[in-house]
Amino acid sequence: MSVFRAGLFEGKVVLITGGGTGIGRALALAFGALGATVVVAARREAPLLAVVEAIEERGGRARMYTLDVRDEARVDEVVGLVWKESGAVDVLVNNAGGNFVSPAVAMNARGFKAVLDINLVGTFLMSQAVGTRWLDEGKGGSIINLSATNAEGGSPLMAHSGASKAGINSLTQTLAVEWGGAGIRVNAVCPGPVRTEGSDERLWTDEALVERVEAGIPLGRFATPEDVVGVVMFLASEAGAFLTGSLIALDGGERLRGLIF
Repeated sequence: MSVFRAGLFEGKVVLITGGGTGIGRALALAFGALGATVVVAARREAPLLAVVEAIEERGGRARMYTLDVRDEARVDEVVGLVWKESGAVDVLVNNAGGNFVSPAVAMNARGFKAVLDINLVGTFLMSQAVGTRWLDEGKGGSIINLSATNAEGGSPLMAHSGASKAGINSLTQTLAVEWGGAGIRVNAVCPGPVRTEGSDERLWTDEALVERVEAGIPLGRFATPEDVVGVVMFLASEAGAFLTGSLIALDGGERLRGLIF
């Protein structure tokens, strides 16, 4: 990220959930390149090891933990280990997420709840575990939640995802109000359609659909993980010091099509 100065996050500890692949991986590499001690956490060990190795090969510092963000006890355990082994967290990025495509009538309660538990409950548990420690220590910090534009308006085939992201947006603003007086900022980045290896496998499997979606984006393309990186770096840095409770749409203007046409 050459637009940001080298060493921007020197001395900072950044904790990223879902940090082994996709957007989380791109964020981890970027924070590592800018001097942060990067801690990545996710369910699968192999992608996490690859991210840690990539950061260390470039001269950075990184650590990993296996973690299911739905497991309250494990969340608290991992956050405690981060504090003990890497130091107090300065930035928490809640990126872990789950999704799949299904009509609402074909979706069972188990599938619906699984996505809400990963996306919304996981975001809450991580924020609570980190935020409680900040409040106890009188330390400020920055939480950045990965939401999505499907939190607003209808999003066919994604009733579970849209509901979870709407919850994340509400949670973001509530925590921003509750914790703002303690110097804790809480914001959300809301991408529109994003192409990653994982989303290509689970969501963008129909080329005709991909073409229709892309045609509806004023900037003419899907977002990439690298597009998300710049906004997160801004929110995590002093440049975003007076932003809290913000929900930043990152969709190439897609949400405006209904307003224009």
